[in-house]
Amino acid sequence: MYLGMTVLLDLDLIMNNLIESLGTSVYFILITSQNGAVIKSYINEEEFNKASISLNISQLYELAEETAEAIGLHSPDFNIIHSENYYILSIKILDNIVILLTVDQIEVKDVFQTINKSVNMNEI
Repeated sequence: MYLGMTVLLDLDLIMNNLIESLGTSVYFILITSQNGAVIKSYINEEEFNKASISLNISQLYELAEETAEAIGLHSPDFNIIHSENYYILSIKILDNIVILLTVDQIEVKDVFQTINKSVNMNEI
């Protein structure tokens, strides 16, 4: 008897796979809760204020959700910010937000494919 599927989010696997697939193209990866608390982080080279970044991104999601609701749309699953030669990608997965600062020469679809390969689904 098929009851449904469960999704297992292995944050270590997501973090490791993103680091491996993006290499030196990624400057930082943060995995946060929806309220902005940093759960996992990876910083390549420079020091960034992780708490400030995660809080601002979580507030951005809250504002985007309110705006989407006000005009009758579903809440966004991701945001892309482009600045000079960089992307800030923030992707909402279950109750977490994955935030990346990367060079803008990456293929954004590769980031989504890497994350999708890191999520385990089990039938119950």
